[in-house]
Amino acid sequence: MQYAFMGIEELLARWGHGAQALALLSAAQELSVFLRQERDAAAVAAYARLTPDRAADLLTALVAHDLAEEVDDGRFRLTPAVAAALADDAPGDLPARIAQARLLARQTEAAVRTGVVEQSPADALTVARANAFRPGDGARAVVTKIFEAVPEVADAMATGRMLDVGSGVGGFVLTAATMLPDLRATTLEVVPEVAAVARERAATLGVTDRVDIRVQDARDFDEPDAYDIAFWAQPFFPLPAREATLAMIHRSLHAGGLLLLQQLDFPPDGRAGLAAFTLRRMVARAQGLPFARPMAELVAEAAGAGFALIRELDEDFGRMALLHR
Repeated sequence: MQYAFMGIEELLARWGHGAQALALLSAAQELSVFLRQERDAAAVAAYARLTPDRAADLLTALVAHDLAEEVDDGRFRLTPAVAAALADDAPGDLPARIAQARLLARQTEAAVRTGVVEQSPADALTVARANAFRPGDGARAVVTKIFEAVPEVADAMATGRMLDVGSGVGGFVLTAATMLPDLRATTLEVVPEVAAVARERAATLGVTDRVDIRVQDARDFDEPDAYDIAFWAQPFFPLPAREATLAMIHRSLHAGGLLLLQQLDFPPDGRAGLAAFTLRRMVARAQGLPFARPMAELVAEAAGAGFALIRELDEDFGRMALLHR
């Protein structure tokens, strides 16, 4: 019994450390602008309003977790990888990913206790931010890679009309709109608070005249044969809504129109990552969402709505499938 208890203690220590490390990463994010340059402990103490001893403890912890590095005797800065992830033009929103990790912890408790996870508008916004590009040079570099890998998508978006179904805060479509001056797009987002952020971003980028951001259930959209290409954010659509959503997309595209979809999550190989995967899957299923559905199943689902596969892609930016009506 003593040995079993010691094993649980080790697990608790490891899991507790993960929560603490997340808090440390959040602290690094708050210091990111300041620590991009070399600073000593006294400067960090003054900036963060800490005592010299507490600032020294913070810097030691940041270095131990590979979030900062000591570049000279007594002077510190963020590691290059962390600085890049927290840069204003980073394609991903690391603060939003931190917020999503905290949200997942709360949702896991709800899933365990009740088997049901309700998502508030604020929660939906957290998830949307965490899973979207932030328009900027980094995002444009990723979109450029997508266009190079799938030139049919670039051609259809450059001169045609795009339908973005489940657009979130508009990371992909708004980034593309800054790169393709003739792109015309309609986005569908069911959560008003999420669509409001997309509209703010569109206004900042100066593309509101070309990107029509609508708040509505995708199943109710009715513009038949009007679009050249659609992107479907399928991981965020609950099971009861998927068939009608795909039927709407098929109806909205003209003959030969393209559908691009992405597989977002993947089962891990072996035990590495399995624990975290099982918890994310439990939360997703408690929300009525499919999780890590294999690409073959996604293609079959789309084929049931009348789409035909052109090809699948497995690139460094993700696994995708291109289909046509």
